[in-house]
Parts: sequence; C-alpha cells; structure tokens
Amino acid sequence: MSDPPGDGVPPNVQAQEGWTAVIEDMEATASQYRDRGWTTLELHPGDSVLVDSERRTGIDVLLPGPEFEDLEATVEEGAFRDVEVFKAVGDGLVYLLVVEADRTNETAVFVPAYYDPTANADTLESIRETGSVRLFCRRLNDETVTFVHDDPEPFLPEPP
Repeated sequence: MSDPPGDGVPPNVQAQEGWTAVIEDMEATASQYRDRGWTTLELHPGDSVLVDSERRTGIDVLLPGPEFEDLEATVEEGAFRDVEVFKAVGDGLVYLLVVEADRTNETAVFVPAYYDPTANADTLESIRETGSVRLFCRRLNDETVTFVHDDPEPFLPEPP
C-alpha cells in the first residue's frame, strides 16, 4: 500500500490541510441540514481524481464498500435533482464539497472531492466543451453511482 503511485496517477492528498478543512466543512454543513430535519449521508472517499477516458469523463471518487452501499440505497429511494457546490483552491488543488439534494424527501448526500487542475487541463477543457460534469462515486469493483450536472462551472476553477 505504500508503493508510489504509477505514471499519471496523482498522489493521495488527504493529509493536506485543505482536505481536512473540506471534511470539517462537510461535517458542519451536514449538521446544519440535520438541524433542519433532513436526512444526510456523509461520504469519505479514499481517493479523488479527474478522469477522461472512453468510459467516463468527470470527477471520480473512490468510496469504501459500506459507504457505497449506503449511497446506493439512498439514491434508490430518492430523486437527486439539486446540487450545491462549495469550492476552494489551495495547495495547488481544487477542493469541492458537493451536496446532492433530494428536496422532496429532504435527503442530502455530501461528497467531498479534490483534483489537480494543472495536471488535468485537457480534462477540464473537455468538461467545459460538453457543458456538463459527471460525479462518479464508485467502489473498488467499479460499481458506480453517477450524478450528472448540466452546469459544470461550479465544479471547475476559473478559466486561465
């Protein structure tokens, strides 16, 4: 597990201060939703990257098995049509807290993510050109829950 990442794989940055701040913000924001009577699901990805391949283009977060199962069950019960995105730039990375919301059932899924915009300029351009962004929440066996958003700008850094 301590082997260095392969070519093209970004290093895991969870120990950096920016990631810690995102997790703390997630906990505080989820608490505010619960105070308003909402059901919340807070996810804790083991890794987060921008992907651009024939199979998928967007933000890809890797979830532990039990959290993925909770996400699957939550998504099956609702219609997540609204999104709120909190974004910060620091340490050369873009940090996101994505809140996928089902207003009818008052349920919110909190997905923290991060990516390196300088190493992924082509992917960012591809997302801008398509006019949508996909958030892939997956487990190691590649099962995926996907959220699609028609406005990618809240997820992206300012264009150069």
